[in-house]
Amino acid sequence: MMLKIIICDDPLFYIKNRDDKVSWNAATKDEFFEQILGFIRENRNFSIAYGEYLFDNDARAVTLLETLAESTSEITLFCREAALSPAILRYAAIENLKPDLSIFAEKITKLPFSENTKTTIRENLKGFPFSRIDDLLDAVSKLEETKAVEYVLESKRNLLMQNEILEVINVDDGISGIGGYEELKQWIVERRGNFSDEARKFGIPLPKGMLMLGVQGCGKSLTSKVISNIWNFPLVRLDFINLFRKGQSVEELLKSAIATIEGFAPVVLWIDEIEKALSQEGEGAEIRRVLGWLMTWMQEKKEPVFLVATANRVSLLPPELLRKGRFDEIFFVDLPSKPEREEIYKIHLRKRGRNPEDFDTDKLAYNSEGFSGAEIEQIVVDSLITAYSRNCEVTQKILEEILRRTVPLSKTYEENIKELRIWSRNRARNASGNRKIESFFGN
Repeated sequence: MMLKIIICDDPLFYIKNRDDKVSWNAATKDEFFEQILGFIRENRNFSIAYGEYLFDNDARAVTLLETLAESTSEITLFCREAALSPAILRYAAIENLKPDLSIFAEKITKLPFSENTKTTIRENLKGFPFSRIDDLLDAVSKLEETKAVEYVLESKRNLLMQNEILEVINVDDGISGIGGYEELKQWIVERRGNFSDEARKFGIPLPKGMLMLGVQGCGKSLTSKVISNIWNFPLVRLDFINLFRKGQSVEELLKSAIATIEGFAPVVLWIDEIEKALSQEGEGAEIRRVLGWLMTWMQEKKEPVFLVATANRVSLLPPELLRKGRFDEIFFVDLPSKPEREEIYKIHLRKRGRNPEDFDTDKLAYNSEGFSGAEIEQIVVDSLITAYSRNCEVTQKILEEILRRTVPLSKTYEENIKELRIWSRNRARNASGNRKIESFFGN
């Protein structure tokens, strides 16, 4: 009797070129099982994909073993997981086949693209069933180079969407969409290649992640998207608060979500407003377990998952999360300076088909002290709405009119912003570079 079980990532891929494969062509499991018993009685050798779905109960398992004991058949079951009857597991020889993307190396090398593009495609193949990779590479080879990476990323995003806990974010904004924050942008660009094997050989550790603290509406969420865009990794948002509303173990849900993400790494994992999830009333014990597991994962993870956590209220963050070494860097994202505000006006005017040179953006920036980037964007949008309702083109006068009647959030949250600045003074890196972190309110 010869019974072998091969545990692999994609049974259909590994079985497709075998001469002894048997296809699931019967109407029911019982009919297919009877067909297999017939093969065994004929002493025929064969292999089956997804054998765990056929031998998931003891009755079939025992019948198989009894029939096989009187035969010279050699049976190979290719399974995604070892979820078979204990009777079969006891008598079978079990082999674990680790996925090895190097089998596609020759096909990737032949792609008519630059080495950088081929490297990005290779990095993003993880997580795809191997049986799909051949077709994916064939499809990519027929595209223009500029569209090839996006095709792979879009295919990867579609697979990630199957996990209902995760929100897959489509990213359009590049680094030019961020106004100011030169220090932060340089930090992001410099680390583009830090996930490669070459970086490990050079001595660079696998990047862990970054924490962005700052004023609401100042570009933290946008920066998360830009990181994904620059690095050509999918962006996945994990709604921590939503995990507590599922009525299940938050720790188990988190582990499941992280396991899915690691299966598709490299991935940028974005946890927005992490302080809200870690400061919920009545969830103290659960939060401590989740936080402990999350920090252990951050410290020990082996897969290229880059965590981007954002927070608006530093006082609500657990001190252990802020300890040195948890993140690669902690950035403080302040309200934009005057030059940054002018750049933000130009970005949003240009984004909506207007020439910034037609407006006095210097004056607009001067009069927008205390405004966040999101508020400046809304001023531009509201000005367009006003102009459209008046059946005219947007003008400097309309922009100034909307600006005058807009009250920035910083007026309402003076104390919160001041607290953030004081805390960040010696603990965080300023996203804008050498700009001095000081109280906006004069103390």
